[in-house]
Amino acid sequence: MESVRITSPDDALLEEVERTYLAAFPPEERRDFAGLKTLIYPDSPFTVQAFLIEGEYAGFITYWNLDDFYYVEHFAIDEVVRNGGIGGKALKQFLGRCDMPVVLEVERPENEISRRRIGFYERSGFRLDTHPYRQPPYRSGGEWLDLYLMTYGKLDMDRMYDVVKERLYKQVYRVKVD
Repeated sequence: MESVRITSPDDALLEEVERTYLAAFPPEERRDFAGLKTLIYPDSPFTVQAFLIEGEYAGFITYWNLDDFYYVEHFAIDEVVRNGGIGGKALKQFLGRCDMPVVLEVERPENEISRRRIGFYERSGFRLDTHPYRQPPYRSGGEWLDLYLMTYGKLDMDRMYDVVKERLYKQVYRVKVD
């Protein structure tokens, strides 16, 4: 598996990423894709990385460098190749290159799909943090979502939760911390 960093909002791979992005995430859990493209510029703290298998698109990960940790905003494997262990391999490859802890958001384990998703991340070495976390809306007038954070690597969430939340709110969602 190969991973390719997308460095231009005009990159042809973004068409594949957009298709997977729109299919994998409901509107309340994603940015407007045109807005996402504005985050792709030289020296951006935001990265879009596509995964390729034998040169063919297989999925993507978007993440932020927030100085002391990476925040994975979205990760999805294209439905054409899903359920073949590709997601685990792609995530392992990504984590193997990370030189800081990693944080991501997950739905609370209230149904089978969310429990399976949490289990997937736990098998990859993530830990579920149960501090009460609310994801700000991506769109004006949208609803805040009750989620949990998961962490990978050495990140003491009992001590760092407020710092992590503040950075996510300020740098990713651009809202004030309550």
